[in-house]
Amino acid sequence: MIRIALFCLKVGVVVAFAYWLAERPGDVSVEWLGYRVDTTVGILLLAVAVVAGLAALVYRFWRFLYRSPREIGRRVQTGRRRRGYKALTQGMVAVAAGEPDEAARWARKADTLLDEPPLTMLLSAQAAQLNGDEAAAKRYFTAMLENPETRFLGLRGLLNQALRAGDQAAALGYVRQAHAMRPRTPWVLTSLFDLSERHGDLDTAERALHDAARIKALPAPEAGRRRAVLLLERAMAARAAGDPGALKQARAARRLAPDLAAAGALEAELLIAAGKGRNAARVLEETWARAPQPDLARLYLEALPAADGLARLKRLGKLTAGNAAHPESHLALARAALDAKLWGEARRHLAAAAGPGGLDGSPGDSVCRLMATLEEAEHDDTAAARAWLDRAAAAPADPGWVCRACGAVAAAWSARCGACESFDGLRWQQPPRVAPAVIGAAAASAGALAPPPESAEETLPAVQSER
Repeated sequence: MIRIALFCLKVGVVVAFAYWLAERPGDVSVEWLGYRVDTTVGILLLAVAVVAGLAALVYRFWRFLYRSPREIGRRVQTGRRRRGYKALTQGMVAVAAGEPDEAARWARKADTLLDEPPLTMLLSAQAAQLNGDEAAAKRYFTAMLENPETRFLGLRGLLNQALRAGDQAAALGYVRQAHAMRPRTPWVLTSLFDLSERHGDLDTAERALHDAARIKALPAPEAGRRRAVLLLERAMAARAAGDPGALKQARAARRLAPDLAAAGALEAELLIAAGKGRNAARVLEETWARAPQPDLARLYLEALPAADGLARLKRLGKLTAGNAAHPESHLALARAALDAKLWGEARRHLAAAAGPGGLDGSPGDSVCRLMATLEEAEHDDTAAARAWLDRAAAAPADPGWVCRACGAVAAAWSARCGACESFDGLRWQQPPRVAPAVIGAAAASAGALAPPPESAEETLPAVQSER
């Protein structure tokens, strides 16, 4: 509406000016180069307007001719860049879809259309990786190190390659360079912590962990747990070297993670070695209340020796009081009751340790074996003892140090799983049980792949040897 009003206003001004000129025609005479022109003021103004219009048209045509080559070049370059970015996008989509040939084709097209190696090198490296050409991918990533804009991406690519190849030393070198460039990047800090801890550089690992916690790259509870495990590693190394500072580090680890049974056990061992049995007993009682574990019961009896079985049972009763309902508490008391020849007490604790179904349910391996010992010691019943041993062979396995990542069982606690090397993966729990159907399927698959035996006599020794 405003535009219409302005247009009407302009038209009105032009009409009014034309009317004003028509009412005042006037005369104009021009003499130039021996020529004389007589006309009115209106005609003169019209001629001036025509000449000005022609001059403007000539100027615009000249400007068009002058700028055309550059404009055409710019349009061609814009089209190339548009097609290049489209090829780059399609290549990334092909990488995400896991199509190596398609990704390589788009990478070549993007490299031809785009005069920007930093963008195309990353796509080319990823396409090479999809094709399994790690050598070509490494060349691209190494070339990216020469450009400041892509150096960080190149370092990450080389780091991932080194990790896949198992070259921990090279991976540590790459992550250190990445940390020098961007010290606050979360994945850089977590990778630096992991690789430094693997190589025994606990000081660098602790600094990386502190920085990761400060920028909230790790939740506070997880950061505290990792620091406790690091301190426990330091304490174990210090004990092996005879360093008296081991006790202080073990105590700090236990306070950071009270449910870390290995920290409580190590602190207690060091206190017992220093002749501070009562202090060790207090540590073990606090640890048992949060994380019962058989080694703690053994250390408790070392910290507070007892003269006979009944005294040991009373000692363990004090230890387990903070977590009396736990199966490990009942197992520890059952062993002590057997040692004290208190058969009824031993049977009661074994029934409690067996779980909701009691002794008629699915008791674990240790419960079955202790019941066998109890039947033979109390009643001299070898048949019942043998029956319990038969049940033990098929019973669920006892708790152990089980890796949460891969399910491997370790003989003792360590900061890393010996099988998959995951950090702080070991927990005291029951190992995973393989279902019989899964075992049968695996055996059938193995049998399908193996050549058929010539006779049944050849099959039996093979099966027995596998068992």
